[in-house]
Amino acid sequence: MKACVLTGAGGAIGGAIARVLAGSGWRVLGVDLAYRDDEATPSPLSARITCDIRDESAFRSCLRAFADAEPVRGLVNCAGFYPIEPFADSDSTSWRRQVDVNFLAPVIACHALLPGMVEAGWGRIVNITSDSSRTGAARLAVYAGTKGGLLSFSKSLAQEVGRTGVTVNCVSPGTIQVPTTDADMAGKLARKIPVGRLGKPEDVAAAVDFLMSEAAEYITGEVVSVGGGLTMVG
Repeated sequence: MKACVLTGAGGAIGGAIARVLAGSGWRVLGVDLAYRDDEATPSPLSARITCDIRDESAFRSCLRAFADAEPVRGLVNCAGFYPIEPFADSDSTSWRRQVDVNFLAPVIACHALLPGMVEAGWGRIVNITSDSSRTGAARLAVYAGTKGGLLSFSKSLAQEVGRTGVTVNCVSPGTIQVPTTDADMAGKLARKIPVGRLGKPEDVAAAVDFLMSEAAEYITGEVVSVGGGLTMVG
């Protein structure tokens, strides 16, 4: 059974990814600031660490702890921070947090865990980006920019390690309905989406599950949009 690290494991999308990967035979090692515990449902996480991934030293320590305990052959960077606000009303504190969480943390995780995958001759890295990085999104300018940076980083890293047995891909969600999604806004958005509904966390998880599998060995440097076709119509 292979082990993978999942950042953002405590969120709605991260939780769905954890459940699907665990069902596919991965030992899922979670990293997040907080977790939603449900006594009625067993956790899909084999282990978890509470950590602020903006703190590079602490983040590297928890990644090292996972790697020292067992070989890590997979990485899913799902943690994200996306304040919805007009750019003119935002400030550098918000910008830095978005850069730290959405871009630098995935880069740090790749830097820490990639050598073990290369040495083993096998590995899977999936970075969660966003369709907003390709279409743009009002009131999400910095967020979209950080996700665009992560997309470019992923493609470049995929080229660098292409012959090592390690693949690097992106899953790019569109609008995903989570517990905090406003119902009225969800209805308005759904009418614009070709498939007629918002995405579910499980939709994102299914794409991640495939890219983490043996079957995806010939796919690298790619971006899989999970947006119901909205990027086709703008």
